Amino acid sequence: MLDFMLCALTNLFRIFLIDRCVAVFFGAAADKKKKRMVCACFYVINTMLFWEYHTMWINMVCNLIGIGVVVWLYTKSVKINLFITGTIYLMNCACDVAATSLFIHYRDGKSYNQIYAVISFFLIFICEMIVEKIITVHKDAESVQNVSLVLMPAGSIIVIALLICTGTCTDIGLSLVSIGLLAVNFLMLYLYNLLLRSISRQYEMEILKTQVQVYANQLDVILRGEEKIKSLRHDMKHHLNELTLLADKHDAAKIREYIDQMRSFMENPDERIASGNLEIDSVLNYMLQKAEKDLKTVDVKVLLPEKVRHSFDVNVLLGNLLENAIEAAGQTEKQYLGVNITLKKGVLKIKIENSFEDSHILREKSRGNGAVFQTTKPLADRHGIGLKNVRKIVEKYNGTMAVTTKDGIFCVNLILYMAGMRNELER
Repeated sequence: MLDFMLCALTNLFRIFLIDRCVAVFFGAAADKKKKRMVCACFYVINTMLFWEYHTMWINMVCNLIGIGVVVWLYTKSVKINLFITGTIYLMNCACDVAATSLFIHYRDGKSYNQIYAVISFFLIFICEMIVEKIITVHKDAESVQNVSLVLMPAGSIIVIALLICTGTCTDIGLSLVSIGLLAVNFLMLYLYNLLLRSISRQYEMEILKTQVQVYANQLDVILRGEEKIKSLRHDMKHHLNELTLLADKHDAAKIREYIDQMRSFMENPDERIASGNLEIDSVLNYMLQKAEKDLKTVDVKVLLPEKVRHSFDVNVLLGNLLENAIEAAGQTEKQYLGVNITLKKGVLKIKIENSFEDSHILREKSRGNGAVFQTTKPLADRHGIGLKNVRKIVEKYNGTMAVTTKDGIFCVNLILYMAGMRNELER
């Protein structure tokens, strides 16, 4: 009975890790109800068949079909399904072989102590964490602190191996220790997931908080502009009378001077950008007000004759880039910020450059076909996140991003294909 309980518990956690590994490959969530149903059926069938027959071929077919159905929830591509299903199964199979071959001579169809299944689970746990780390680093996602997660199952394997080799524990005692270690490892993984979810929500709240500040600032800008329009409209009779008198005198210079005064009165110093795209104008006006207070030179050129689609993601890009640029430029003697944004025939080009100090230069590291920049400043884990978030959005919409440094100027060039952004979201 205790052996069956250990088998069922180990298989439950193993299928949980399989689903987690599939989700890591795709970086997206599947339908939760369907996933729970599929995983539950996979678990029940796999556990019963293994416990009843202990046959490698039956177990292999059941696992391949089960993993394949789980992967099918994430993608309908047969090639991708076969690749990921095969990869995950081979990883599981290798861990099973390693766990048993260390202690026993395996014979197909024979029943063995489920302690070895526990060791196999811990090995799968370690492999899943390594795969997760490799994939998140390859995608340039934020660093996942999973060293402790690898050490925990590794330590559990050592404990079980020592108990088996020294014979200091009975089979019942060994089973109870294994159940306890399984529970502790699963609890730690659960708490780790809660922590990641909490960090993700906190980041989303920070974005929303910034958006609220941005829109509040833009509303204030619009209200001040409307007040000036109301004031000018109220005094329009007087202005027209004055212009009529000047026209009767044929004094063109005075007429031009009076019109310039009216134009100056109408201008809102806080409204640097008025492209007609409310969301983009909001974030630019908010960040550029901040830049003009802190920096000596701010050069801005914005040309957006077309409507910007998916402005939330574009605003995340602009917000991250401008915040980093303003902070870096403020620490230099030159204090320079340059912004150039154009949209033509569905192609959005963003160029943001700023002065920077050599002591705060971002170190370039080769990775694949591109480069990743890491700050050399203290508390490095708090810096460079902005560029990572920007890069993730650019990759999401199949855009391009180039980061260069020259003569004390840090420059980020982005190209986003707005039609491609639409198609990506509609898939």
